[in-house]
Amino acid sequence: MLTVEQYILQMKKKDKIDEFNFQNHAENMTTVIKYVMDYFNNYLNPEAYDYENIKVEQTLLKISEEIGNSYPKSKDFILRYYKEYKSRIDRTLKKYISDLRYYELFYCEEDYENAVNSFCNSPKVKGTGVENYKDDLVLLVQEIKDNETEKPSFSSYIYLDDLLIGWVKSIYIEYKVNVVRFVEDYMWKYNERYIERKYDSKSETHYRINRYNHRYNNNPFSIDEVYQENCNRPFIEGKKGELEMLMMYNWIFDNVEDSDYWSEYVNLCVSTGRVKIVKNINALFPVKVKDIAYPPDVQCSKSFIETYNGFINNDPGTSYILRLSYNKDNDIIWKDEKELSNVIINLHEAFSKYRPPAVIEIFPPIVSNNYGEEDFFQKYNILEKAMKKYTDLKIVMINAPERHYSKPKYLMQTVEDILNIRKTVKERKYHMKLVIDIPSLFKKKCYGHELEEKLDKLSEIRNCILGIHLSNIHDVYSIFSEIRKEDDVYLNTYGYHKYSDFLGGISALFNDNICRYFVPESIVSREDLEELVDVLLRGGFSFCVEEQKYV
Repeated sequence: MLTVEQYILQMKKKDKIDEFNFQNHAENMTTVIKYVMDYFNNYLNPEAYDYENIKVEQTLLKISEEIGNSYPKSKDFILRYYKEYKSRIDRTLKKYISDLRYYELFYCEEDYENAVNSFCNSPKVKGTGVENYKDDLVLLVQEIKDNETEKPSFSSYIYLDDLLIGWVKSIYIEYKVNVVRFVEDYMWKYNERYIERKYDSKSETHYRINRYNHRYNNNPFSIDEVYQENCNRPFIEGKKGELEMLMMYNWIFDNVEDSDYWSEYVNLCVSTGRVKIVKNINALFPVKVKDIAYPPDVQCSKSFIETYNGFINNDPGTSYILRLSYNKDNDIIWKDEKELSNVIINLHEAFSKYRPPAVIEIFPPIVSNNYGEEDFFQKYNILEKAMKKYTDLKIVMINAPERHYSKPKYLMQTVEDILNIRKTVKERKYHMKLVIDIPSLFKKKCYGHELEEKLDKLSEIRNCILGIHLSNIHDVYSIFSEIRKEDDVYLNTYGYHKYSDFLGGISALFNDNICRYFVPESIVSREDLEELVDVLLRGGFSFCVEEQKYV
């Protein structure tokens, strides 16, 4: 049964009427009026049609258009069921299964059959005869689930391990399951249960108060129960820690603003074997300076030595970092090709006598009106070619401290200098990498926006930073009372620590899986080194074992 609009359209096509032909305007108007009269006088015959059937047919047509692309295999069943029971079985079933606890993890025939059995026994439909359509319902559940499942998005998961992201992606590809969506829905229930929302009308401030203790929790978010009930799923089996890590990420970044805990949490999970596919973040390869020993639980096999002329007087050991430096302002090795050649000869002899270092650090020369970046790279090119035969050797440049404005500056001493050097190296396709001397770079106290701006710039080139020099960190952390973000204030009922801007910023800068070497260059005692190591561990850093590579 056609509507009047559909009837007119059909007749227009049949008679090939062009309503935009204005020469036939009067004739076309007469014809369309005739269509309307014919529709009501002849086509729409009350004796031949039941108005109730007409209404049902129109509804079926509307349903067919609505679900055609969503449930192609179940379309006929949905229409057949509506025609008999005047009920949208797809909507009823979708509402029911969406409330099932692990609906997002459904992936196999057994999941769909269990859902249908539960649905047929539910009070709302029990006794209606719906159980006679179980095969059709199983197929419909599967189509609903597939249609609802979107590809996982990681736009807000910028600190998540690549291997963990790969695991989630592989699950979606193989099983059509979005684990991220499951975690977000699951964690929202914790948000509703444990986060209290208050509004202060005087200050016009919204408060979110977290009353759940997620730190150092052996069973956060009831992960034991969730895993026990889902470990039969092949993509969950053996991945309890990884699933927990997704939950923790969502909780601390999207719900309670406790990002300080992330690095420490990840390294804790790795060190205790809680996760299998995730690696340490903020990992450091310890380098010994002046024979000052690290704490017993930090393995160290590398040493740091310095040379001014290429000579190495004593055996540096099986692995070492070599600083190529100069005395005071006497940077002639970078300004006189003959002097540089002599240093290179001495280096070759030392490497032949002992062994080549893992890394050669270059201390940057002083620039002047007569000497700049171009002049330096002409000399550097000679060094890089001379060291080419040592295939495992890396050459890096370390930033120098900022000099007094009355003195000539070093080639690389500020964040801007570091970015410029990196750009030149990339353009000229040199192999030189970078090392950051953190105390020198942040010698002048900077906090808040200034610190954040510098660290953001460095984070853009973190992949080419092979190591850091760091000797002390003051003002490690304080008990945090509140975090302000946009118009909300986040409070916590537990006494969590918040890192200082400096430690938190450095931790966030190197929040990846690259293991960088760590030189406590200016450390003076074993006690000071032990304290520094403890601060770094609490700040979310970890220390690589000897077998791991730092580049």
